[in-house]
Amino acid sequence: MADQEIDYSTLPLTERVVHKIWKVRLGAYEEITKQFTTSGSENDLCFRPFLSDPTLYKKIVTDSNVAAQEAGIGSLVAFLQYGGTNACQKLRGTVVAPLVEKGLVSMRAGTKQKTVDALLYFIELDAPDPVVDEILPILSNKLPKLVAGTTMSLREIIKAFGTKTVPPKGIVKALPKLFAHSDKSVRAEATNLAIELYKWMGDALKAVLLPDLKPVQQKELEEAFDSVKGTVPQQERFLLSQQQAAAAANGNGASGELASPEEEEEIDPMDLVEAVDVSGKIPGDFYERMASAKWKDRKEAVDDLLKLTSVPKISDADFNELMRALGKCILKDANVAVVTTAANCVETLAKGLRNSCGKYRSIISASLFERLKEKKQSVSEALGAALDALFEASSLSDFLEDILSFMKHKNPQVKQETALFLVRSLRSVRTIPKSAEIKQLCDACTVLLADTAKPVRSAGAEAMGTLMKMIGERAMTPYISDLDDIRKNMITEFCETATVRAKPEKVAAPPPPAVAAKAPTQARGVVRSRPSAAGAKRQSGTPTISSGKIVEPSSSSRIAAPGAHTSRIGMSNGLRKKTEDPASAASPRVVRTSSATSGTPPRSTSGRGLTGVSLSSSASTSGHGGLSAADKLELIELRRAKEEWLSSNAALQQQVDTLQAETTKLTREVADLQLNNAQLIEEHTRDMLSVQSKETQLTRIRGEADNARAQISKLQRELDRARAESQLVGRQSASSPNGIDSRDAKEHSQSSLQARQSSTIRTSDEEKENEFGRVQPSAAKRASVYSGSQLPKPGSFSPQSDGTDGRISNAGSVESWKRAAEVTSQLKARIEAMKARQLRR
Repeated sequence: MADQEIDYSTLPLTERVVHKIWKVRLGAYEEITKQFTTSGSENDLCFRPFLSDPTLYKKIVTDSNVAAQEAGIGSLVAFLQYGGTNACQKLRGTVVAPLVEKGLVSMRAGTKQKTVDALLYFIELDAPDPVVDEILPILSNKLPKLVAGTTMSLREIIKAFGTKTVPPKGIVKALPKLFAHSDKSVRAEATNLAIELYKWMGDALKAVLLPDLKPVQQKELEEAFDSVKGTVPQQERFLLSQQQAAAAANGNGASGELASPEEEEEIDPMDLVEAVDVSGKIPGDFYERMASAKWKDRKEAVDDLLKLTSVPKISDADFNELMRALGKCILKDANVAVVTTAANCVETLAKGLRNSCGKYRSIISASLFERLKEKKQSVSEALGAALDALFEASSLSDFLEDILSFMKHKNPQVKQETALFLVRSLRSVRTIPKSAEIKQLCDACTVLLADTAKPVRSAGAEAMGTLMKMIGERAMTPYISDLDDIRKNMITEFCETATVRAKPEKVAAPPPPAVAAKAPTQARGVVRSRPSAAGAKRQSGTPTISSGKIVEPSSSSRIAAPGAHTSRIGMSNGLRKKTEDPASAASPRVVRTSSATSGTPPRSTSGRGLTGVSLSSSASTSGHGGLSAADKLELIELRRAKEEWLSSNAALQQQVDTLQAETTKLTREVADLQLNNAQLIEEHTRDMLSVQSKETQLTRIRGEADNARAQISKLQRELDRARAESQLVGRQSASSPNGIDSRDAKEHSQSSLQARQSSTIRTSDEEKENEFGRVQPSAAKRASVYSGSQLPKPGSFSPQSDGTDGRISNAGSVESWKRAAEVTSQLKARIEAMKARQLRR
């Protein structure tokens, strides 16, 4: 009971809006709404507490009581409506996000509607970008109800202001995530938002949105888009800046209605897509793999590049080296799979770079046209698609030189595909080519009409038919008048079925000839200046009424108009002179007017016309519209100057065309030289590898020769040792006693020889292991053996132990020498055989 008796209305308003009792807050909200509504201006005192402390309205819109919250959001709408731009800017950064998070999830329809109204006021009073930037992050919230409500608010914003006021880029970018949401209500609101965007953006939305959706969703959206196709949406609300501009226009006498903003150009889908940096992601070994001798390595390289460039939009960078590598691959690679994928890479690069790809046309176009000789359909289609993508980034004038050149190619397939490319290009251009370009194309197509291959003739006729559709049958007549009826009928048939988008270029209308109208008059009411050229033209063939008489216009009036249109300057000077000299400016109409004014009737004498003017005078002035001699001379000079200017202009145009042709030719030569340079570098690398291989082989052969020399030296040492052994045996035989059997001495010498040979073999093995490190000691040992300082010491026999005189018979000495000679000859034969084997190796 005590609480009910408390009067909370005595509390300050700033305390009541944050009071713990919801009814107190509700009453405070209603009171401030009334104050805002009845305020005198935006600077009223009722706005100040909330402008100085924006957090108050953050607490108001997030009120825990649903009734108080609805009243609080209603007070926010009134605050924005009557507080103006200052109120919007002060509260926007603090209030928008809490307002969306708490107001759009309310169970009350009124709270939701007032939340949307507040958001629309936030946009209307200043700009849409800050508000949309605050709303878009809420689409990632985990609460489906909040995401659906936020999507609905975006749809209302687009519906009220349109995509020409609210930039749709961020909203379109968030749509695929909304369509992939698990909640059904979110997907339904996303569909409604997409339909509203389609009304404003048209097919541009399809190109950006549909590729990221599931096939079922694509089908549903296509049907929904078809149901609203052709609907012209109207902007329902306007920004304050737009309203002020309209008010200023109304103050200047414009229409009283609020006009919508001027029509802008059609929305480009690529403006809604972020560009991808492709140049920095190209693999480091890409160019090495492209130059590999294995086709699989080249195929993998272009496959990787195709995956990298298959993006809607590519940021501009330096792609000169990449385009040259692709051009070389397309022109010279023998594997059609590699060529097809390389052409696909060129297509994706051209579509991604768009207009920025035009500067690479001269590098790649010649290779694409040259490879059109490939008869496989898949390769021709890939090359044609790449050329079409390059054409979208350039113009017909840029491709004209290549088209005319390759339409004269010796290969019929190249001529046919080039003509078909020309047909596709003519269908896509938006402006009619120049007369000189049309003549060059018609002359080249006329040559194709006489080709021996039927597909080439058909392609040439189709190209001329498309040109006829573009410029008209009358303009095409000079180019087909010399053709037979069969070819004319072919061209006419293609013309009937052709579709073109080109329109003639708009020519600026000449300004009205107002110079003559400003000529001063003389004797106001008595003598008036002659009518202007435009007036004379309008009056030609119409009788002139003056002073109650009808006067037929003289021939001078009918001739004056073309002269005036030819040179306004000359006519202006002439009119000024005639005005200064009334005698020279006397025309039939002037004389008649003056006579009528003076009251003296014209005399009817011979040689005078109905107007009283001498016929000879009229005849003398009829040649140049009544111009004086100076005017005639000036007119002749101007005509001569015009003819000279036209002739010089034609000469300059011819020089420009010649320079353009030379530039194109030089560009093509540069491209060819670059390709030849790359080929020479490749051949030089191959030669260097071959030289290195031969040097390796030469080093190996030299090592083998050194080994052979070492083996020969070894065998030579064995031969010398054998000779020494034979001499030793001879000495032992000569020094053996008479009582000892010569056979025992022979056996003893043979065993000694075998022992020495085994010792020699061991020594040679050790020398081989130590790389001939002990050659000199072994040689010294052998020298001592040869000199007889070390003799064999058999254990059981000594030739000098018996005390004999050491004499031997002559027969035994001869036999020992024969045996030594045989051994020596055998060793020599073995050495020769080994030398021969080494030489054969």
